[in-house]
Amino acid sequence: MAKSSTRPRVYKAVAAARLCVALGVLALFVFAYLSGSGGGNRLLALLMKSQFTSVLYGHGVASIAVAAAVFSSLLAGRVFCSVICPMGSLQEAFWRISRRLGTGAGGRVRPWRARYAVTLAACVGIILSIPQLALVVDPISLFGRGMTAVRALRDGHAPSFTLLVSAPFAVILLISLFRGRRFCDWCPAGISLGLLSSFAPLGMRISAGCTSCGLCEKKCPTGCVDSKEKEIDGRRCVLCLSCADCPGGFIGFGVRGASKSGQIGRRYFLSSAGSKAAALLFGALYATGANIRHLFRGRGGRALRETGEDSSRAYDGPPLPILPPGGRNVGHYSSRCSGCQACVAACPVKILKASGRLRPSLDYTEDYCQYSCVECGRVCPTGAISSLDVEKKRRTRVALSNLSLNRCVVTAKGQACGACAEVCPTRALRMIPFENAPGLTIPAFDEPYCIGCGACLVVCPARPVAFSLTAVRRQSETPGIRPTDYDEGLPRLPETDDFPF
Repeated sequence: MAKSSTRPRVYKAVAAARLCVALGVLALFVFAYLSGSGGGNRLLALLMKSQFTSVLYGHGVASIAVAAAVFSSLLAGRVFCSVICPMGSLQEAFWRISRRLGTGAGGRVRPWRARYAVTLAACVGIILSIPQLALVVDPISLFGRGMTAVRALRDGHAPSFTLLVSAPFAVILLISLFRGRRFCDWCPAGISLGLLSSFAPLGMRISAGCTSCGLCEKKCPTGCVDSKEKEIDGRRCVLCLSCADCPGGFIGFGVRGASKSGQIGRRYFLSSAGSKAAALLFGALYATGANIRHLFRGRGGRALRETGEDSSRAYDGPPLPILPPGGRNVGHYSSRCSGCQACVAACPVKILKASGRLRPSLDYTEDYCQYSCVECGRVCPTGAISSLDVEKKRRTRVALSNLSLNRCVVTAKGQACGACAEVCPTRALRMIPFENAPGLTIPAFDEPYCIGCGACLVVCPARPVAFSLTAVRRQSETPGIRPTDYDEGLPRLPETDDFPF
């Protein structure tokens, strides 16, 4: 029976609206990552709460974003991938531009079954907190690392490690120019949601009467349409509705079991029950991996606390990264961080940087942690960086400074200084008389008041600098600002809580 001539036009309009929404969400993400302003940070904090993997890593299935993505996948397919995922939308945008220029290809693509091993590895990585397995192919982590590199290039400062960790992002975009959303076939989040979509009653279907003209194949950005077999693989379909612009009106959204050709992944449904069980298991493992990890870590954490060891002291073992304020400890931080780089984008002085670990850490090479800044905790969607109020942040020790007096310009060159004491926001550094040179003062360090902000290290004029910073095993709260009611007769700082500079 001939299809209504208005049906393709209606689907074309809906597909255009879907594309506009997806590109609009993508534009908001790009702006938020690149702006570096207060408004951009607030927008970024809101947007990150919509991301499936970033929320999944921190809260597991016990979150609205994860529950919505899973429910929509079980009902109608990969809705999240269609409009919310910025990495998927960016690939599609590049592919569509390339097609306009006549270089983008289309057609049926049969992805390797090895892609399921990527999802399994990601599940193991989430449960065991192995970042190399979980974050290398995580979509929001890839997108965040890419935006971090773009921002660094725009600002004329792109460290080699920033470009290195963003290299996969560039490769994916290059492939998308010619083959569309190819990364979506390997994305662990997309595969997991796709496997859950295998059980969805609704989705795209091809009705009887299709002439197998192949136009739908050419318009599909994921290559999931097989016009010859008259099938659409729902595990890979992102509901872009491009194929529904069928001249005969033979493709549409509806109940997939309504027709023979409308069964998405027909061979999959005709396969053994074991394959269906494996599909559900993969998706369930990825979605609940964070909850399993938190369960085991909770038990381990209680055992550690029972030892009574003071882990806030400087750590003398293998080097640890200096975590942002609110990161608590490496165990907490690594088990929740999704590597989305939102904290890197929000840092006003750009000392939070991506590293070989794929998770950002503090780098005091060019600047120090601002005394009253809490932006990183505000934008973190997973809880890896706890949101601290300003007063608590001012008391949180992230590292411990070490003073080498033999390098200080006062002792080494007999020159007056005191820059470290001037910038120290908690007055952990104070100037006392230098016995070997009357009239000069040298810095004295009051360790209990040090928060490890790095100000002393950055401003120290000595070469090599007289200060170094050591990460603490667990961030702790300090007494705050050192009182000024002692050391009478010695130089003192103004009695104010504000940063001296």
